[in-house]
Amino acid sequence: MTVVLGVDTLTYHCRLDSGEVSVEDVLTECAGLGFGYVQLNVVHLRDRTLADLARLRGTAADLGLSLHLAGEQLGYAFKGEPVAAAVDRVRAWTDRALALGSPLLRVSSGFYRHNLPDPAAIAAERSYVVDALGAGAEAITGSGVTLLLENHSDFTLDEYAGIIEAVGPGQVGVFLDIINPVSTLSDPVPVIRRLLPWAPAGHVKDYRFESMYVEGGYHRRGFQVHWCYPGEGVAPLAQLLAEVAGGHTGDVYHLSIEGLDSRRRVPDQRERLRASLAVLRGLLPRRDAQR
Repeated sequence: MTVVLGVDTLTYHCRLDSGEVSVEDVLTECAGLGFGYVQLNVVHLRDRTLADLARLRGTAADLGLSLHLAGEQLGYAFKGEPVAAAVDRVRAWTDRALALGSPLLRVSSGFYRHNLPDPAAIAAERSYVVDALGAGAEAITGSGVTLLLENHSDFTLDEYAGIIEAVGPGQVGVFLDIINPVSTLSDPVPVIRRLLPWAPAGHVKDYRFESMYVEGGYHRRGFQVHWCYPGEGVAPLAQLLAEVAGGHTGDVYHLSIEGLDSRRRVPDQRERLRASLAVLRGLLPRRDAQR
């Protein structure tokens, strides 16, 4: 099995959003660092036509990169959105995925678990995602694009498995973020083991804890979780990557760095990505640590 390492454009989000860099700049930088693909978020392509995206696909190919597309939230049950709205989004994103040559379309639910502590509200979101994924997958049948649901900061492991089983593993898959289980205070290892058979691609990042002290610093009132680049935090990346490399049964697995720690006018991506790439290549088994 070959692990192809890539970069998610969320790594550059603040600089892309402010116009400091273009998507083309990001592609050039990632290719120069030795990555094999870039995952483009639809928000970073919002002003591009389908013809523009086809040209971007050619630019990426000239740089030796392939492209994947990340859609946004399917929809929002707590806002009363109909499933039809989610299907419309999936159709539009699929058109953009096809223009880019992306065989995968990553999507997510529309809520964070800590914002909806009511079990009934979470159950409603789960039902919405099941219906939206099923209808969305049916709407794009035959397109060659596969819908992947990311394990986000929302459902538990059992809820995720239930969603995929309800829709049908032959209809949809999982976009596996190996660090996101931390968001629901879950152990990542069981999540990887259970969801990996349905996942052809996913995210890797890292995290560190930052204490919040009372005035005077005698004790802390709590702590925050800070997302960072692979190798900058305390995540057991060697163990988690070994689970991925040893447990995936396909020929190729796509793993993109999600560097969520971006700021405007702070061009630190190149060096942080370079260091993270070296970390990942060092942790993956030699036969798997491919571009």
